[in-house]
Amino acid sequence: MFYKKKLLVKNSDRIKVKISNFAGGVNTQVDENSLPIKCAKLSYNYKMNNGALKTSLGFEPLKFIKNIQSSEERTLQFYDEISAVNNVWFYPYYNNAGTQESFVLAVSADSGIYYAQIISSSKYIYNHDSSISFTSIPNAIYYNLNGNDVMIVSSKTDGLYVMDVVTSHTIDSTAPKISSMCRHYERIFAVDSTDRNRLLFSANMDPTNWDFDIDNAGYINLNDERGALVKVLSFNDYVYIFKEHGISKLSAYGDQTEFAISNLFVSSGKIYGNSVCLCGDRIVFLCQDGVYSFNGYSTSKLSLNIENLFKNVNNDNCCAAYFNGKYYLGLNLNFGDNKQVGCESYAQGYINNALLEIDLKNGDINIVRGIDLKALCAVEFQYVNKLVAAFNGEHKAKLGQLTENGKYFGVDLPKEWISSYSNLGYPNKTKKVKKVNLISKEDCQLTLKTDKEEKTYSIPGSSKTTTVLTNAVGEMFQFKFSSSAEAEISNAQLELTVSR
Repeated sequence: MFYKKKLLVKNSDRIKVKISNFAGGVNTQVDENSLPIKCAKLSYNYKMNNGALKTSLGFEPLKFIKNIQSSEERTLQFYDEISAVNNVWFYPYYNNAGTQESFVLAVSADSGIYYAQIISSSKYIYNHDSSISFTSIPNAIYYNLNGNDVMIVSSKTDGLYVMDVVTSHTIDSTAPKISSMCRHYERIFAVDSTDRNRLLFSANMDPTNWDFDIDNAGYINLNDERGALVKVLSFNDYVYIFKEHGISKLSAYGDQTEFAISNLFVSSGKIYGNSVCLCGDRIVFLCQDGVYSFNGYSTSKLSLNIENLFKNVNNDNCCAAYFNGKYYLGLNLNFGDNKQVGCESYAQGYINNALLEIDLKNGDINIVRGIDLKALCAVEFQYVNKLVAAFNGEHKAKLGQLTENGKYFGVDLPKEWISSYSNLGYPNKTKKVKKVNLISKEDCQLTLKTDKEEKTYSIPGSSKTTTVLTNAVGEMFQFKFSSSAEAEISNAQLELTVSR
């Protein structure tokens, strides 16, 4: 007698899907069903530059070295108690012997100017002149005046103040009230805060001379559809004038009768003046719809793929700096997830909630969430190279420096990487993710969400591959990695079956 052997027919295929090196970055623009699984629909406080999810940026108290023979640092603190820091600048200074003795300057909320020598044994930030105060937040630029390195300081409501480390000065209240200024061919060009359609310029070789006549200082009225003036910069032999909705160029050689204005760019969205920053061979700035690069002739929008995060937020109080080939922007982003990270949980609220780092060479970005920045300043000194910051909120009376430890003054910033909600390339098919393989050198969590269930797994740190048995079933899948402290996650791979 013969028995028929029943053949087993496979009703599913077993496949592997690699989240190879997290190289997809973040993309909030493309519909998440169209995103590859290696691309995050949102990620913050992870760095993704080197093929893994790693600890990203943070801030700690500002430290400078004690002397050039040693790398020993001292942590800076204000000699006088202050309520807040409103601005911070780098002051390059050479003494009479030709030795560089540069400083960091800070403006307190009570409008006093404080200074700290970058190389010194003193840990204190001292008040420069207790008789000097400003009624609004000042701006400042470096100028070599009569052979001395000085800082020209002005504000929207005060006159002009010349600061050096040797001589005390008084504020010239008869000088124009300035909201932005730059040095160009030994003149100061500035935005008149009392008439923001007016471009001012000082006398040649004398930034303290504002006598308006043909031989000294003067002004140009710029009334057009581009709106009020918000920023001026000297770049590539021209003065570039940034307005609320456009850019103009001033040719300003020699005599003021030869000055000439040309209009270059019109923006449909508002340009945020505080974001405009000279970055080597270009100027980078933030508009309402994204970040732009300007080379002196044409403007192009950077393809960051996160433009949705700029929607429905006010960035009038953003801040920016160029440091080590990267554009740093402290701003307000709309994460739209109803979470409270870092400064977002403060009872008194926040002004900015993120730091955006853009590598201008390769376009890589990092998003640091939960940090409320007020001002940024690059310190590039012979022996010191740091990005210095002032803050809103609970750290408003401190100066800080950028770090790569993922902490905000000692507190770990929570980190998340969230994939798209995807069918993994198999529409209308039921799938079972049987396991997830990955290397996580530090503790982390993996959350696996489907259209049927959601599971979270705690993964202990290990230098070897960790296998997480999941057996999660569904058609649509989303993966989230999260870390509360240090992080290094790589080589993530899914093993799943797909029904036929």
